[in-house]
Amino acid sequence: MEENKEILEDEIKEDTETVSNENLEENSSNEVEEKLNSEIEELKNQLLRLQADFVNYRNRTEREKSNSIILANEGLILKLLPVLDNFNRAFIHLNVDDDVVKGFIMIKEQFESILKTEMLEEIESDGAVFDPNLHNAVMTESKDGVESGVILETFEKGYKIKDKVIRPSMVKVSE
Repeated sequence: MEENKEILEDEIKEDTETVSNENLEENSSNEVEEKLNSEIEELKNQLLRLQADFVNYRNRTEREKSNSIILANEGLILKLLPVLDNFNRAFIHLNVDDDVVKGFIMIKEQFESILKTEMLEEIESDGAVFDPNLHNAVMTESKDGVESGVILETFEKGYKIKDKVIRPSMVKVSE
């Protein structure tokens, strides 16, 4: 009987150890699975961040590239603006019905068209409200019936490329 008792105790011990080992294996397997799942989620998040960073980098380099091309043209455009100013001054004093003058007007319009394709925009000035970011006031004048800060006359047209002013308008402003 004693012997049977010992055998039973040994079997119970083995069963307990087996159950304990199975529980440990199950617990460690769950822990490993949870760890792996969290690592997978972390890696997915890192991948998404890297993809977003790459898209942002690509967009930024495209924008910088286009801006550098535009700004590279700025120097040339600044050199050509006096030619355009001289065209405008010449046509003020000429008879526009003359065929030769009509030819020069066509050349001027073609010249302006080319500058517009390079994103050159004329800054509005006559009758506009004075903006020190866009206009350079060289004179002021008191005028009845006109609000203060309104541009009365433009002496030299101003231009901008996109939102960057490359030459402000020279204007006369009401006091």
